[in-house]
Amino acid sequence: MVKENNRRVERLKTRAEHCCCKYCGGELHVRQIIFQTQADARIELYCDQCQKIEYGVEKEVYASAKAFVQATQFNHFEDMDDSEQRLQMNIAKVCTMTSWQLKFLGLLKDEGFTVPVHANEYESDQCTTIDDSDLEALLEEACQWKTQSLQPEA
Repeated sequence: MVKENNRRVERLKTRAEHCCCKYCGGELHVRQIIFQTQADARIELYCDQCQKIEYGVEKEVYASAKAFVQATQFNHFEDMDDSEQRLQMNIAKVCTMTSWQLKFLGLLKDEGFTVPVHANEYESDQCTTIDDSDLEALLEEACQWKTQSLQPEA
């Protein structure tokens, strides 16, 4: 039993090095947690910022989820007021979905990614978001470019 606990603690220490909190992106620490309802304590990963027991997600998954939520204004919790907590919960939701998909595809295990990760190849800040009201004007302008480019130069 002691040997199994030591292996678990070592796995948690390793995970804390390559993972972060899926809510705030903060560091995770191995902590001994004492529960009021149980006589013994357990060793868990813990986020000091959120004050939560948190198994965490890969840092690259968190960064990607945060960028996605900010770029697309993803909101799974529409019944909540706009707040930092709702933002964190949305990022955590996308982290959970992304991690599940990566595990399903065999690209992620508890020990980390199974393939090299090339983060920031596609940056969301390079994208342009167009409102419906602007789309009509841009389409007209694009049609003019086509007409102008077909005319011979003088």
